Amino acid sequence: MPDARWTHVDAAESTTYPDRRSADLIGTAAIPTTSGFNVGVAWYTAQEFGEPQVHTDQEAVYVVSGEGELRVGDDVVALTPGTAVYVPPGTAHGGRRTTDEPVMVVYTHGAV
Repeated sequence: MPDARWTHVDAAESTTYPDRRSADLIGTAAIPTTSGFNVGVAWYTAQEFGEPQVHTDQEAVYVVSGEGELRVGDDVVALTPGTAVYVPPGTAHGGRRTTDEPVMVVYTHGAV
């Protein structure tokens, strides 16, 4: 059985985009996974929707803090703590904050 590996969000390298900052936690060079599975954290900081993201894999988003909206295809979902959203493969999506506080989400990607 493989050894457990772990990290902390404070130790993760983050990438900044015009609408958000994100950090992959699991599924990285330090903690590799199979089938493209990953877990990360993102902070939506923009008040307007940014450039839509599209992935070939499926994604799930869970809101930890803040309030905002996630556009998934033609739908707009209200984001509040405790909300979980499924994003099907190939679906354009993007988030934004609707208060002064960024929206912090945990996301995961997995093969179809």
